[in-house]
Amino acid sequence: MIALLDKAPLGVAVRIARINWNAMSDDEGRRLREFGLMEGCEIMPLHRGSIFSRDPLALTIGRMKVIIRSNQAAAIEIEAITA
Repeated sequence: MIALLDKAPLGVAVRIARINWNAMSDDEGRRLREFGLMEGCEIMPLHRGSIFSRDPLALTIGRMKVIIRSNQAAAIEIEAITA
């Protein structure tokens, strides 16, 4: 099942299926690539913004914690990790 990262449940590891690089600026895309966000990468959404906002989204990539914006997360399609 494919879903968008901005709607992903927290605390559940998922795999990046596809990233719509055209939905973000070149600088945003470069920054996400530098963090290791690529198709096939396993990530875990940790928490979202505050009580009043869903922005930003914190996630784990390997041992690193990264913060991305909700609009960036909406450009990332994810899938469940099957054993």
